[in-house]
Amino acid sequence: MNRGIGKSEMLAIVVLAIVGVGLLWPYIFGRRVESRGNMCDFRLTQLGFAMQYAEANANKIPNYRNLWQPVQSIEEQGIQTNRIIGWPLLALPALGLEPQLEVEGYSLQTDTRTGEYKKLFDSFTTDYSESAQSRLRETYLPQFVCPDNPPAELDQGKALPGGYTSFVANGGLPDVARVNTSAVLVDYPANGLFADDPRLSGDQAYWEQHTFRSISEKDGLDHTLMLSENVDSGNWIDGKPAGLLFHWRPVDPLPENVQVPAVLGVNEQRGAGRGKDDITFARISSYHPGIVNVVYASGRTDKLHESINPRVLQLLMMSSDQEGVWPGTNIPIAPSQKNN
Repeated sequence: MNRGIGKSEMLAIVVLAIVGVGLLWPYIFGRRVESRGNMCDFRLTQLGFAMQYAEANANKIPNYRNLWQPVQSIEEQGIQTNRIIGWPLLALPALGLEPQLEVEGYSLQTDTRTGEYKKLFDSFTTDYSESAQSRLRETYLPQFVCPDNPPAELDQGKALPGGYTSFVANGGLPDVARVNTSAVLVDYPANGLFADDPRLSGDQAYWEQHTFRSISEKDGLDHTLMLSENVDSGNWIDGKPAGLLFHWRPVDPLPENVQVPAVLGVNEQRGAGRGKDDITFARISSYHPGIVNVVYASGRTDKLHESINPRVLQLLMMSSDQEGVWPGTNIPIAPSQKNN
């Protein structure tokens, strides 16, 4: 006589199922974490190439924020704040493309391909109507977002925000103002990689613009950070420095009479607390388990720990360790310079 499954057998099955899930869960969760981290790394790889593409077309590394309007319009109407936009705009034409290393004679200068967002780029840079601005400002681009740092709207069921990004550019050390302006200025180019648009900063010095070739002749492309994750990065459509740029804070006592403006708030995210997770200095950050994805000027990606030594992080952000100077001075930063 078949009496079916009894309560004791059912209980045993349930217990076995629970134990099985418990044993498999770390593996499943670990693979999920690894997958999300790999996607973040992949998107940074594509962004790195897109920025190299933009540099090849402009013969300079793009500014971290840009004023995109005709000079005549500026002279007649002044600067229009809705035409100020962050570095991701310059990545749009090549976003999603990868270098064709297998093609004989290939170089960035000869690459005429365009990515899927080229039309969106053109709609903003060639059309000055309100509708053209809206198309860009309302478009959510997942390529700028790390899966572990999604916008809050994703869980709230709201429309995803245009211009959201998980990544910030290497701005080096914040500078003292050289003119009467409220803009945040990056320091002497050796102290970082990305600069501000001179028309926005009011910087009449017009520092020599970085190129990837000039970086390769100094600290090297593989030793200069370009973009990194930051959990407090902002909206590149707004063109606000605090959401686009990462500054490093000095780790040594400042020389006499040298002042450095406070680092941007985006850098302080993990510095407020105390205890085992205390991070004293301005630094990269993410929601991965202690790991932050970065991409160097060479296009090589890497995973750095949030607790990276501040001195090491500072040197990785400086594009020329031996030429770095404190803001507004000729005083060298690098210890080897001081000893010369």
